[in-house]
Amino acid sequence: MIDVKLPPMKHGDPTWYMALGYPRQGDWTESAFLALDKKDNNLRELSNGYLEVLPVPSALHQRILRFLLYSFEAYLQATSIGGELLFAPLPTRILPGTIREPDLLYLSPEQSAATEKYPTSVDMVLEIVSGSKADRKRDLVTKRKEYAQAGILEYWIVDPKTTTIHVLTLNQATQRYKLHGKYTSGQVASSKLFKGFKVTVSDVFKKR
Repeated sequence: MIDVKLPPMKHGDPTWYMALGYPRQGDWTESAFLALDKKDNNLRELSNGYLEVLPVPSALHQRILRFLLYSFEAYLQATSIGGELLFAPLPTRILPGTIREPDLLYLSPEQSAATEKYPTSVDMVLEIVSGSKADRKRDLVTKRKEYAQAGILEYWIVDPKTTTIHVLTLNQATQRYKLHGKYTSGQVASSKLFKGFKVTVSDVFKKR
């Protein structure tokens, strides 16, 4: 136990003492992260030694995810590309010391066969952007950099606030993403990785 002096606890205060049994921010390891008890149902991610707690998904978030999962799954069933789609919660090791929970991810047949407990290499990830400033920065900036460094070929950013979909594809020479397309209401989003896959943006954000 770390010797830290805390003020007297009052009714309604957070249980700070329990936190003393966990690593400090910046000192989290992959093994400590994966050993966390997740009974509180919080989605957590690990980035550069820092533990991040994600917002609880809204009903809108889940409806968008369900629609896109079914759309991509229908494409896989109609083609010979193979592989599988998985979705959060599922810790995914993106880089050493970085474990993310993409809303949706695609594993090639080879990667799917090699994955037993947690994915360590994926071809496509999709994130549905949450509302806060910190959450938006995580999806639009931080994860864009991390996913590119990890060599993930395609990154879909689905933004309910702006009703837009950004499809980013990897320039493997620079390990950076370039914009394949920015799609908004009235347009049809397409993929480079999944040849012929298209989805109408208005359908993605439609109230159901």
